[in-house]
Amino acid sequence: MENVARTLAPDLVRIRYDLAEDWSGDLAIFFRVLLSDDASSRERLHEAATRVREQLERHVDFQELGVFPYHNFRGAAEQAVLRDAAWE
Repeated sequence: MENVARTLAPDLVRIRYDLAEDWSGDLAIFFRVLLSDDASSRERLHEAATRVREQLERHVDFQELGVFPYHNFRGAAEQAVLRDAAWE
């Protein structure tokens, strides 16, 4: 994850993740992606999210791990208000 974070800085603030079962009972990896406020703006969110997903796919072999990836995105300002410990 460190390589992905360095590649996408300053748009990407950090990535956290958990391994758990998804809605169907299959093993999955749930990413919590914290973006800069600029990258999470309406104009840039799609592009920034696509870049994050692409970089993760380049660095993590989800198929070999036997997990399906789920991506959740949040901006830094939103996290500052919500103060969700799981995203820290």
